[in-house]
Amino acid sequence: TRKPEPRGRLALIGDSYAVGLGPELEKLLVPTGFYEGFEYEGHVGASTQQWLSRIASGQWGTKIATFKPKTVLVSLGVNDGATPNPDFYRALVMVFQAGGARVIWIQPPAAVNTPAHAIIASLGVQTIPATNTPLSADKLHPASYAPWAHEIAGEITRG
Repeated sequence: TRKPEPRGRLALIGDSYAVGLGPELEKLLVPTGFYEGFEYEGHVGASTQQWLSRIASGQWGTKIATFKPKTVLVSLGVNDGATPNPDFYRALVMVFQAGGARVIWIQPPAAVNTPAHAIIASLGVQTIPATNTPLSADKLHPASYAPWAHEIAGEITRG
């Protein structure tokens, strides 16, 4: 069988989930050559509003912007509180789409109760389903990011 053509560059942005997923996805995806490159940037406690304002001010995402990914994975939402603003989610999607990237939003873990799940599902972009990976004692972060990264890699390399 022929190896599929690389799908351009892939980036991951987000919160503490991106901090944990980045190295695991890098281990899984870079050796396969399925993507022409992979970059990630995560900030613990980051919200969608913080990402928007810090992209606008040039504080976050500059490495991603110069990398010019064809696909951007977004892992945000849990830090947006009990009443997240859907406009911030849509604005982030538009920022990356304006740069020519396809956006794929990663749902937070299923066991994490957040209204972000519904907003993410309403964005009209591909989503990675919420993982059922067991959580650590903090009931927020996975005990291990490796199983979640395997799920994500499977979703984005399918087809």
